[in-house]
Amino acid sequence: MLIVIDIGNTRTKWAALNSNGRLSEMQMTPNKMLAQSALKKQLAEAEKVIIANVAGDAMAGKLLDIIPKHVTVTFVKATSEACHVINRYDSTKLGVDRWAAAVATWNQLQQPAVVVSAGTAITIDSIAVDSPFKLTVLNRLVSKKGVYLGGTIMPGLHAMQQALDDYTANLSSAAKGVVTTFPTNTGDAMQTGCMNAVMGTILLQVKQLEKHCAFLPKVVITGGDAVKIAHALRIHVKRVVIAEDLVLQGLALLEKEQE
Repeated sequence: MLIVIDIGNTRTKWAALNSNGRLSEMQMTPNKMLAQSALKKQLAEAEKVIIANVAGDAMAGKLLDIIPKHVTVTFVKATSEACHVINRYDSTKLGVDRWAAAVATWNQLQQPAVVVSAGTAITIDSIAVDSPFKLTVLNRLVSKKGVYLGGTIMPGLHAMQQALDDYTANLSSAAKGVVTTFPTNTGDAMQTGCMNAVMGTILLQVKQLEKHCAFLPKVVITGGDAVKIAHALRIHVKRVVIAEDLVLQGLALLEKEQE
């Protein structure tokens, strides 16, 4: 059995690859609870694990501590090209979660897309279509490729709100507020300001990618705040998709290409 694992800054997510080639339902645990999670039991039945880790060497060590010796372990890294996606970012600096999400998005949509990962940090990445097709000897079009153009990194919603709590004297209790058009209390003002910052950045990226591709891109959102951001964003953009296990899907594709 193959298990794909995504170690994020706050949570670890995983799923098993079924015999039909599809992922089982995603499970997750806070990183600090990794050793006590259901993942430990599942790993005992695994033959191979594929891992995306952006949480550092210490978290990698904690995961390795609960993986049985008989299991083959692979830590995935970003590359210059994989699974029909060309990488324009510096692959030595690119978080593997962003790369896996881009690979999954392209292989599902095969069209321009803005990929948003909404967790502790928020990444907003752009995928375009490669240069025009070339003709084969049979006068047929070869398979098109996607191009990962790169993107931005910004604080997540909680990090923004926490910064206001930490660095101002009288702004607090953001969690009690709601997102609204014209906030009339401090909690609402903080919640709305943070959400507007995220939506503004996403909408700008959509506009820039649309200009680059001459095509209106889809917005694909994953991560812990995906539902919240998608709900707010759909007022302005209709082509919004939530994909909770996007990184895991990408890991499964990357592993399959290595076979």
